[in-house]
Order: sequence, then C-alpha cells, then structure tokens
Amino acid sequence: MSPSEHHHHIHHATQGQAHDYVQANRDFFNSSDSAELDEHPVFVEFANTVGKSLREVYPFDPSSTTALDFACGSGLSTRSYAPYVKSVLGVDISQKMLDRYIKQAHDNGLADKMSCVCTELKSEVSELDGVKFDVITCVMAYHHFSSAKEITSMLVRFLKPDGMLLVVDIEAPTPTLSSSSSTSESHARPPTAIRGLENLDYVAHQHGFRVEEMKEFFEGAGLVSFDMKHLTHVNFEGRFDVDAFLAKGVKPSKES
Repeated sequence: MSPSEHHHHIHHATQGQAHDYVQANRDFFNSSDSAELDEHPVFVEFANTVGKSLREVYPFDPSSTTALDFACGSGLSTRSYAPYVKSVLGVDISQKMLDRYIKQAHDNGLADKMSCVCTELKSEVSELDGVKFDVITCVMAYHHFSSAKEITSMLVRFLKPDGMLLVVDIEAPTPTLSSSSSTSESHARPPTAIRGLENLDYVAHQHGFRVEEMKEFFEGAGLVSFDMKHLTHVNFEGRFDVDAFLAKGVKPSKES
C-alpha cells in the first residue's frame, strides 16, 4: 500500500513466474517493522472502515461464522471483524508479522477467536487440514500477487458452498481525458502515488484493478453474485494517495 512501508499486510504470489514475488514479499516483510504503522491513526481508521464495510456485505454470526484472512499480515484488518466471527484463521508467509498478529490478538482480548498459520497456500488438498470457510477476506494484498487470477481460484477452493470471498484493494485510476491529452498518454501516466509502487520488487501489480478485471477473476473462479464498490480514499502523510474498493463473490451451493 505505501511505497516505502506497505503497512501491515504480507502477501503471497504464485510460483513459476520470472520474478519470485513470494520470496520478495517474505524477505521484505520479515525485515520490516509494522508496529508503528499498526497504531497510526490513518491505518486504524482504514481498518475500521474495512471492518464496517465487510460486516455490511456479509452476515457475520459470532456463534457460527468461520473466516479465513488471507495475507493477514499483523492482523490489523483481521481484528476489525474478529469480534463478529466464531473463529478466524490468519494465513501469511511472514512469521515476523504473525508474531505480531498473535500478540495483538492477546492484547485485544481476541486470542480465543484469532489463530494463524505461516504457510504459502498452493491449492493442495491437504492444506489447512482440508477445512473450508464461510467467508474469506483478503485486504490490500491483491496488487502483490504475480497472478491475482490464480490466487482467486485458489481461495475459492477453501470456501464452503454459499461462502463469500471479500477482497479489498486499490482501484485502478480512471484516465482523465481532455483535448490536450491523448488516451495513450493518460493511460501511461498513473497518479504519482501508484507510480511509486512500480520499482518495488514485492509489488506485482502497480496500477490497481478495474471492475472488469475483478469480475473476470471472480467469475472465472466460479463465483456468482459479483459486486464491486468504492470503499474509501486513503492518504498517508503525502506518501501515497489511493482509492480502495471492496469486491465480493459467492460460491454456488452444491445444488446449483
């Protein structure tokens, strides 16, 4: 999210690419310190906004809902909805971030609901002991993946029938066309903040996602009832300035 301190999320990517984003993400976040950023008012407010929006879209039930937070990082977003689930499993590739996830779960009285595992999911049947979830969240991580399409298909395999996938990430900038700028120029010149992500080797997708892209990812993975809406605008001390979206899709029931 931030060009220099991408606040609290650790991110996964698929293997077999020219650049190993999995290792680049692991190295970056294992060497970074999220403690200060976890407590920064901008990120706390963002997490609260995310949590509220997720609860508006999915009917969380503290007596029954099981959740998976993929690329959970230190769990700032996880904690935003943890009180409203029966249990949530955070999955990440950085043990350093998960150490903070565990500490924050205890400090916030959520240790009975929040657990985590350090692993890179690869769509294998034995992963996570074969457990399926009612809802899967992934917050501000999609632009780190070398293939968001493959990640979406992988996550859907961990959903129960009628389960929901919820993704929060950066909106692709909308080109502003005028008589003085051609279409090619406006597409080639994204906002400065998003341009700032281009040279980071742990960020795979620099310019955010369009509605059509996310719809293709979700429906290609077999999800239905796709919807995507603007979530909020985030500005962090002038270092980055982005719009975030919330996308959702539902896994069809077995009877469908």
